Amino acid sequence: MDFKQLETFVAVVDEGGFSSAAERLQLSQSMVTIHIRNLETELGTKLLNRTTRSMELSQDGRTFYGYARQMLRLNRDSMFALTRANQDEHTINIVATPYTSRYYLSGRLIEFRRQVPEAKFQMTVCYNSEILGKLQAGGFEFAFCSSKIMDPNFAVHRYGSDQTVVITPNEPRYRALAGQSFPVELFGKEPVITRSSNSAQQQEFLRFIKQQLPGVRLNVALAIDDTETIKDAVAGGMGISAISEVAVRQYVRDGRVIAFPLDGMIPHHLYFVCKRKYLSDTQSKFRDFILQAVDAQAAEEE
Repeated sequence: MDFKQLETFVAVVDEGGFSSAAERLQLSQSMVTIHIRNLETELGTKLLNRTTRSMELSQDGRTFYGYARQMLRLNRDSMFALTRANQDEHTINIVATPYTSRYYLSGRLIEFRRQVPEAKFQMTVCYNSEILGKLQAGGFEFAFCSSKIMDPNFAVHRYGSDQTVVITPNEPRYRALAGQSFPVELFGKEPVITRSSNSAQQQEFLRFIKQQLPGVRLNVALAIDDTETIKDAVAGGMGISAISEVAVRQYVRDGRVIAFPLDGMIPHHLYFVCKRKYLSDTQSKFRDFILQAVDAQAAEEE
């Protein structure tokens, strides 16, 4: 038995189903099913009575649910205590995705420390799907991510959004398309640089391709989960790619790639997550600093 299984079981019960729990945990529904099945096997009992139309706790499931919540809470509290042991009130603990860390957060940290010189940051970078688990395990007051965290211990604020664009090498045949949206049929013809991970942006792009080009198989020249390598590969003429507009701005300004809007792609939102209680004075100042930036961003979008 591990804490991921316990967390999945509690999420299924709290959310009332496997698909809602999968969304909350940022896991596939099949992985949620595996966690529940493995937990039931280890315990030697059925926790959930499931049909194609309904789900309810078994008698053992109702008994175990309370203990599962207690075990998760004790694990979170113990991890939080250990993480805090060697820190003072000026330490700000942040978990962020690579994208938000690189393109949104670094400048904010520099600016805040100019205003509050005693502030110190401990930052962990991980995939979007890991954010909720790390917050619930304890030790982090703040998160920057692209999923709307569902946990009553944390407040969630949307602080921006980002559009996916298509980037191409800066070559005459692509320059001839300037001022247009990207012709989606080229995805069935041109080599493509794509991500190797199952990120939210990657999933949205693959859904888009499936809808726009049913039956078309991408010619993947390179699959890698590193934004800088993707941009360099495109600039070098290896293929085209769908990528965050913010991440590629400098490459576009420098003329290394050309960026095209992609009609039909839904922008993905960015979220600032902050713990509701027990913030130190320095941590509270950082929360207010970010929220001021959130309000300023909202005012610009109106």
